[in-house]
Amino acid sequence: MPKTGLKIKVCGLRDNILEVAALQPDMMGFIFFPKSPRYVGKDFIMPEVLTALKVGVFVNQPVMEVKNIQKKYQLDYLQLHGDENIDYCVELKSNALKIIKVFAGNALPGQVKLDAYAPFIDYYLFDTKLTQHGGNGIAFDWSVIEDQKLKKPLILSGGINLDNVEELVPIADKIYGIDLNSKFEIEPGLKDIQKLEELKSKIS
Repeated sequence: MPKTGLKIKVCGLRDNILEVAALQPDMMGFIFFPKSPRYVGKDFIMPEVLTALKVGVFVNQPVMEVKNIQKKYQLDYLQLHGDENIDYCVELKSNALKIIKVFAGNALPGQVKLDAYAPFIDYYLFDTKLTQHGGNGIAFDWSVIEDQKLKKPLILSGGINLDNVEELVPIADKIYGIDLNSKFEIEPGLKDIQKLEELKSKIS
């Protein structure tokens, strides 16, 4: 497989954070949504030695709650995985916070809506959509990316695994990075280090 140069974000971390950190991913994601099986918990302690960018994942949570968690853990990015509207993003951006906005579902919103979010986010993240928010292991329909003209970089999620990652080669120039979660874990919150190592060796 050709080296793609895609950035790697490992999400849903909780139980073997330092082992994943040793692989030097570009971003590490921590879920602060209590209903997620990968929720870090109220008493979570963030390791101080992380060099990757720290991403906090939230779903339709009050802005003040998000701000407080960001400050507590010194998060580099806020990933909004719910139905957060533009005003919500504007309020966070007013505090100079960096935002990854998730758009879930193979029927993506139209160009007008995607463009409307662009001034108030730093990355788009495309994912599949089921009843739960993220980490469902179902592959996103990557063909829809071909015709997208996005004003901010794109992180791609949704069922990426060792068997299908090569399918990203034709569209690698349209993607900033990939988001790895359920296909690279032993159980929710516990990542499979061997699989992550193999994936990294394939694309980087």
